[in-house]
Amino acid sequence: MQRRRALWRAVDVAVVSTLMLTMVPVHAADASGTDLTSAEVAAEIIRVQADADEAARRWADAELSAEALALEIESAGAAIAATTLEYAQLEGELSQIAIDRFTGRSNETILVLGGNAVEAMQRDALRAMALDAGAANADTVAAVQKGLTDQQRHLERLNAENARLVAVLAESQASLNAQLKDLAQLETRLKDEEVKREYEAQLAAQKQEAERVAAAEAAAALAQQQAAIAQIAPVRGGGAGASEASSSQAATSAAAAAAPAQIVGNDAWLCPVAGLNAFGDTWGAPRPGGRKHQGVDMMSPSGTPVVAVVAGVVKLSTSERGGNLASLTGDDGNRYFYGHLSAWEGPGRRVAAGEVIGYVGKTGQTDANHLHFEIHPNGGAAVNPYPTVRNAC
Repeated sequence: MQRRRALWRAVDVAVVSTLMLTMVPVHAADASGTDLTSAEVAAEIIRVQADADEAARRWADAELSAEALALEIESAGAAIAATTLEYAQLEGELSQIAIDRFTGRSNETILVLGGNAVEAMQRDALRAMALDAGAANADTVAAVQKGLTDQQRHLERLNAENARLVAVLAESQASLNAQLKDLAQLETRLKDEEVKREYEAQLAAQKQEAERVAAAEAAAALAQQQAAIAQIAPVRGGGAGASEASSSQAATSAAAAAAPAQIVGNDAWLCPVAGLNAFGDTWGAPRPGGRKHQGVDMMSPSGTPVVAVVAGVVKLSTSERGGNLASLTGDDGNRYFYGHLSAWEGPGRRVAAGEVIGYVGKTGQTDANHLHFEIHPNGGAAVNPYPTVRNAC
């Protein structure tokens, strides 16, 4: 935990430094005046939201990499400590053998370690004498020394990568803060009915286009896989019936693979963050210990209300990794998991859809305000929540 906190302290310093260097951030076009039409205001809101989502995705990717890198740096440091100890022991053994051979008295201690040139020459001479006596294998000493050098260089590379990730985290978080501020200003224009209609129309068109592209890509992927199946099937043999059955089974698998992402719930399903938020799709990203990211990280200002996406029963708990947690067993049969809350709203209880159950924070193993949100259909294994959350938010 101290290791991870040390890494995040470096991130915090970098974030503050970045924010100080960007006291005058580049904001979205001013949509508060009359210089933009309703359609342009709506388009600007959508553009800034997309930019914020991309910054959130970059942050999430860097945060996932930073967690794995922190463990690797810890492991590299432990390896260097072990090799340094081994090398020191070998040096001590060589020196003692040389002393015994030189003085003829095994119990006499001569100080040969130091920093000046005479002591260094004395050390080298005694070491050479020990090696000459055959008391130690020169190849072993050289191998340990080379291993230590290689490990130190590896740690230097890891620290350089860590510095790069700290910079990415700082840049993406500073960018995201500026974009969320822009969004807050832009969305005040949604009170204008004309702007709101334009915004909803552009969102609907954007969604329709995304669905068209996804369907075209899925059809192309399916056609490609079916073509590959058609080429493989005759080679397998086993008769026409077996070939047709195999092709049919493979085609079914290909169709399933090309199917659109699963959306849980219906139009009544609510966005878990009741306020400004930004997020990307980081489902399945590798985590230390062979784990994979099983949720979506929704970046949002500290204290933003977190609500029940459906009616159900909420239970509260804490963990070292997730901080303040909430688990909602929905009336729809699914379980929803909320992590890193700054605080809860009330005790565990039955809640209505949209009822506040907590607030966005950075408790647990993170130093950035966000909600980690998971969906477990029928209380089972988690599924990618991104399509559902994107549809609702």
